[in-house]
Order: sequence, then C-alpha cells, then structure tokens
Amino acid sequence: MTEQIGSGKGPVIGYWASQEQYPMEDLLTFVGHAEKKGFSECMTSDHFHPWTHTGGYGNFTWIWMAAAAERTRTMKFVTGVTATVYRYNPAIVAQAFASLDALYNGRVGLGVGSGEAMNEVSVGFEWPNVDVRLERTRESIEIIQSLWHGKAGQIKTDKIKEIDNEGFVTYGGKYFKTYRAKLYTPPKTTIPLYMAAVGEEATKIAAALTNGIITISKPNKSDKIFDIFDKEAAACGKDPASLEKIGKPRISYDKDYEKAFRACEFWRTSSLEDAFELEINDPRELEDKAKREVPDEKLKQSTHIVTSIEDCIKPIEEYFKAGFTKIYVQSTSPDESKFIEEFGNKVLPHFS
Repeated sequence: MTEQIGSGKGPVIGYWASQEQYPMEDLLTFVGHAEKKGFSECMTSDHFHPWTHTGGYGNFTWIWMAAAAERTRTMKFVTGVTATVYRYNPAIVAQAFASLDALYNGRVGLGVGSGEAMNEVSVGFEWPNVDVRLERTRESIEIIQSLWHGKAGQIKTDKIKEIDNEGFVTYGGKYFKTYRAKLYTPPKTTIPLYMAAVGEEATKIAAALTNGIITISKPNKSDKIFDIFDKEAAACGKDPASLEKIGKPRISYDKDYEKAFRACEFWRTSSLEDAFELEINDPRELEDKAKREVPDEKLKQSTHIVTSIEDCIKPIEEYFKAGFTKIYVQSTSPDESKFIEEFGNKVLPHFS
C-alpha cells in the first residue's frame, strides 16, 4: 500500500503545480516528469480566477488532481489551498476528497484557507472582514472532519448537534449547517487536512483543528508564527512535532539572469501589499495595480532568481533549519521542464 501523505518521515521537498499559470495538459506533463526525477508529492493551487490576467488560466483543480493521480504511479497530491468559505460548500468538499481518496488510496490531502476576493466575489459572493472568513473556515473544517470521521467526540465543538451511531452528522453553525448528512463513499484512509495561515487567529485554528500549517512566511520570519502554532497545539493536547509546517519557496531558474527575472512577471500581483485581503476580484485590475505599486526590487525579493540550479540548495536548507517540515517548490522558470530535470538531478539528491 502507498505510504499515506503526511506521514511525517523527515523533511519533504515537493513540487508545486500552478493551476493559474499553465494549461492543464502542460501541468500533467510537468508532474509526470517531476515524479520521474524524484519528487514524491505535489501541492497545487485551487482558484477560479488567476492572480494575473495576461497568460492566466482557470483550471478546475479537483478534476486535474484525478487526472494527475491516474497518470502517475505514487505521487501524492494536496491542494494549496481550497477556500471553503463561499463557492465550495464544506460538505461537498468532504465528499469530493473522500471520493478522490477512495480512488487513489492515501495519495490525496486537502489544504484549506479563507480565500481571496478574486475567487469568491467573481462568482457572486460578498467579501466580508477576515473575522467572518475565519469563522466560516473553522465551521467548514469541523464539518469536513466530522463527515470524514463520522464519530462523536472526534471534533470538539458544540456546533455538532449529533453524530449518530451510523455516522449521520447534524451540524448547526452560524454559517454552515448539515442535517443527517453522511458520506456513502467514505475515504479509505485518514485524509490529512492542512490550513493556510498568516495571522495569529488563523494559526491557532490550524493548530487546533488540522494536521498542519501552510504559510508563506520566509524562514527568517517564521519564528513567531511557529511559536504560536506550537503553543496552541500543545494547549489542545496535540504533540506539535506530529504536525506539518509547510512552506512554498518560489524559484526562477535560467542561466540568463534577465530571462529568469522576466519570468517572474506573472507573480507581480501576489507581491501587492496585503494581497490576500484585497477586495479586487478582476485579474485585469490586479495586474494594473501591481504594475503601478510593485517595483522590480520587491518582485526580486519574492523569488529566488538563480542562474545555477545548485544555488537553490542553501535557501531550501534555511527552510528546514527554521523548522519547516515540508516545502513545495514553486518554479516560475522560463523552461519548466529544464528546471524539473536539473533540480531532480542536482538538488533533490542533496536532501535525500
């Protein structure tokens, strides 16, 4: 049987598949290549709109995950992240990932987060303050976990009104409800669930309710968030060492520095101030705003731009020294296949 995703056997370097940057068929080629070169896991974004209008894509991630799992042998897949606040009902998220796990035993994980306006507002929902979004996220996690596990007492919340002896869940939240809901196609394994977090409250929810935290914090700025995470996990009766701390370094590689830098342009929007809190949902507006407000120097700081693939080694070592247990390498290189080939040949062996 395939070793379950998130089993915690030492630091892991995974591959990041950007659903908003490449067509689905190219991503299938990339992930197949990545597996052959030694990557064992893949995290993939889950968006309706891309961050950038020019050259952007809007792939439906869940469909792609099934296709990618079918075309690979043992590669494990996790979303980074699925927003369970508006456009996705949490019971349907639970059903979708249970079905994926039923097909691809132990190879599927779920990352959740409080979302972005570009994905939620675009399909007709409001964009409230962060406190509302976090409470919706908390309720979503409680519903997903209760449907997956089907056992009273597994999730400590007074919003679960009943889980009967056959696993039917009645949940009465402020934002989400279920009434005698049951997954008739349950997961075959214990699906790991992670949460993206930047602020203190989100970090505490991740520690209390999930199997780990996904954070965009850099190694030199991760101490505070990891301290909050560990203390909250311990307060909830968990062993912090059993939980994942997941990062996502972005790399652009080419022997020509200017070419590697120009390939970062697609991600200028994600370097906007408070990018995840913006009320803008139109990628055209985001792109225009980023061109005005994000200077080249800030863009360079957001990405490891390297002309030798071995120059990736030291930055990745810094992640693990800072306490990250997993990283998923997001390449925005001019030639993605070349990046995968050289990274697999010269970087992954250093960490094996």
